[in-house]
Formats: sequence, structure tokens, C-alpha cells
Amino acid sequence: MTRTKEEVAKYIEDFLNDGGGPHDWDDFISIRIRKNPELEAIRLKCGRLPDLYPPVERGQYCSDEGMEVLRQVLQSLRAQP
Repeated sequence: MTRTKEEVAKYIEDFLNDGGGPHDWDDFISIRIRKNPELEAIRLKCGRLPDLYPPVERGQYCSDEGMEVLRQVLQSLRAQP
């Protein structure tokens, strides 16, 4: 799979805002991003959030700290030219 920085940012933004389709986040974290190691590292980081920041309530993807990490990743992606 080849994704752009904008596409990755959109997946994260949609996830943070409860937008997108029901399987979009799973597709994003499950499908390797080829040809862009930086975006692949972001995808892997997003997929590890539940392990690094375990959810504290049922139904959460990760803890509030993990969600803050996602916001920071999104901010960083949006700040890049």
C-alpha cells in the first residue's frame, strides 16, 4: 500500500473525531505502507498504542495519554510541508 502524508493524517484525524468508516482505522493499522519508512513508522506506532497506553475503560482504543500521542502525531504531520 502506498499512502501520502495527507492520507495518514486523515486516518488519524477521522479516528480522533469518530469519523470515517467502521473499518478505516483497522485497515490503516493493518496494511503496511510501502515506499515511505516515516509513514510506516507512524502506522506501527498507532497500532502499538493499546499496548503502550492500555485502555482504562471498556471500548477505548487506548488511554487518554495514547490519544494525546495521536494528537501530537497528527499535529506533526500537519506541520510538515
